[in-house]
Order: sequence, then structure tokens, then C-alpha cells
Amino acid sequence: MFKKYLLVIIVLSLFTACGSKKQIAEVTLGTEQTLAYKSLGNGVAAISLLFFKNNTFQLNFKSIPQPETDDKPVVRSEKGTYTGEGNWKTLQFLSNGFDATALFDAQYNNPNEVEVLSENTVKVNTDEQAITIWGILCERE
Repeated sequence: MFKKYLLVIIVLSLFTACGSKKQIAEVTLGTEQTLAYKSLGNGVAAISLLFFKNNTFQLNFKSIPQPETDDKPVVRSEKGTYTGEGNWKTLQFLSNGFDATALFDAQYNNPNEVEVLSENTVKVNTDEQAITIWGILCERE
């Protein structure tokens, strides 16, 4: 009987120690912006993807609730680091639980613009004048 209690205590302590807490790595964004993609006027969302000189980036997303609803805007800001390979930048999102396939949906993206490599990794062709994020056209500034 004591062994059963001990086993339950061990299992519970493992769950609480390893629980579902999100571990978010910290990144210090650069002060000098090198490139930006921003959404054009639309009634769906305001999106910006900002690249900084120190190989960091920030993706900002804010949904625009429809007037006939009581929905609150969804606001999300994701940070990460990137590496460059010619005109392609490989973005590594640092937030655990972030799913790049949700924002960079292959159904709406041109493979010459964006390629999703994993849930946290995306390649972006920065030679493109516009890319699609969440089905919304974002122009390069």
C-alpha cells in the first residue's frame, strides 16, 4: 500500500515539475530596424513583421473584431532570431506553443514568399515586395 502512495506522489510531482508551463526564451530586440512588412488596410487584422540589425525580429498581430460582434481583439506579439541565406531569412520563433502554420498558412502563401519548416521555424524571401501572413497581404516598407 505504501508503494502505491509513493508511486502516486512521484507521478504527481513529475507533472507539477514538468507541467504545462510555457517557457519563453527572452530575446533583446535590436534598436535599428532593417526591414518591415506591414499589412495593408483591411477589416481583419493589423500585422507587422519587423527585422532588426542584430538578427532579431518581432511579429505583431492584432485582430479587428467585426462591428456586429462583441468579440475582443486578439493581440499577439512574437519575438525571435533569424539567420540569412541570400535573400531568404530563416525565422526562429522563441515562444513555446507558437504554431507558425496557423499564421503562415500554405493555402494562402506563395512558396516563393514563405516556407514553413516547423511549428517554430519559417523561411521568408525578403526580396519579395509583399508576403501573406494569416491570409493578409503585407507589403515591404
